[in-house]
Amino acid sequence: MDEGNGFSRGYARYVLGMCFLLTALNVMDRQVLMVLVEPVKAEFGLSDSRMGFLTGTAFALSHALAMIPVARMADVGNRRNIIAAGLFIWSALTTLTGAARNYGQLFLTRLGVGACETVGSGPAQSLLSDYFPPERRASALSVHAAGGTFGAMAGFALGGLLAESVGWRWTFVYFGAPGILLALLLWRTVKEPPRSTNSGEAGEEEIPDFRETLTFLGRLPAFRHVVLAASLNSFVNWAMLSWAAAAMMRAHGLTTAEAGARLAGSMTLSSAIGLIVAGFVADRLGRRDTRWYLWLPAGASIGAIPFSIAFLLWPEPDVAFLLIIPGAFLNTMWVGTYNAVVQSLARSRMRAMASAVHVLVSSALIGQGLGPLFVGVLSDALEPSAGANSLRLALVVAVFGHLWGAVHSLLGARTLRADQHTAQDG
Repeated sequence: MDEGNGFSRGYARYVLGMCFLLTALNVMDRQVLMVLVEPVKAEFGLSDSRMGFLTGTAFALSHALAMIPVARMADVGNRRNIIAAGLFIWSALTTLTGAARNYGQLFLTRLGVGACETVGSGPAQSLLSDYFPPERRASALSVHAAGGTFGAMAGFALGGLLAESVGWRWTFVYFGAPGILLALLLWRTVKEPPRSTNSGEAGEEEIPDFRETLTFLGRLPAFRHVVLAASLNSFVNWAMLSWAAAAMMRAHGLTTAEAGARLAGSMTLSSAIGLIVAGFVADRLGRRDTRWYLWLPAGASIGAIPFSIAFLLWPEPDVAFLLIIPGAFLNTMWVGTYNAVVQSLARSRMRAMASAVHVLVSSALIGQGLGPLFVGVLSDALEPSAGANSLRLALVVAVFGHLWGAVHSLLGARTLRADQHTAQDG
């Protein structure tokens, strides 16, 4: 049975599996530094603010600068080759992070990783959109995005264990090596598919320039609201990913390995399941009304707030880690559905660019760029009065970004169907 563009369903699923692993390694290589915040901070004598800048803003700067050029190359060139090359380089740079001797060298390696990891968003989403028809894209893109949560889980669990057994430097080496092998396998076994139109039919369109793409997308209210909703949700998620381990260590006296293992089993695994479930549910409900692609994540984001706050403030760790399970199940339901909406609002030769603009604003600039830094700065400001609780309180403030994001998701739903018709008509 064909899935799309003449490829068998089995082969399309194989490509999806490769992109799942790509995303897993993408987030693993980001997450490992976040898990290693405490030992790295101690070795180099850094403040929470400087660590927040390193884990979030440093990465986001290069990610932001590289994202648009890489997306442009993907819209006009061979996406498979671009993805494989980016994966190979970022994995090599991750291994080199273990050799850093000062803060400046750490900063430079993270800049390189941030630039190359852009291949995992726009180019990969564009590639998958030509392997799966529109009515199955939310499911496929949710599975693709779920690789990130499994990567976060592996980062939490393996990062903590390796840090205690071989040290933080060798941990980076072990995390970088698999990506080099996957890059070679992806390059040899994944085919570059023909481009398909927004209706899922094979066909070619003229290649718009950057200005034409921004003008087309910018006049669609649903696109603008989805980017804002994703930005606010991403702000919360990156704040939690960056600081949850450190917050639990300070609040409950856990070791790096204990905090990493508990978060892997509660927060990240539950988040991955919720993300995948959301994609399949949204595809089913979306056949009746495409606005469900935005209604569903809006409700989920609101529902995640009380569980996340209870996790952060509960005095007993065993209960706290149980409370984050439903919160994490709900708080990433927006990822795959928003990605599918973005792809449905873009024409075939602007899909990578549309994804790049979406991820650039929502994840690179606001999510990872500001989320970890905001929490680090607020934690430092609260420390004189709150002491060891400053980090938990800063995270509580950040969690309310979910509520604001839900508002934009609901606003975007109002014009989604009309905007999708505009995109279909070109």
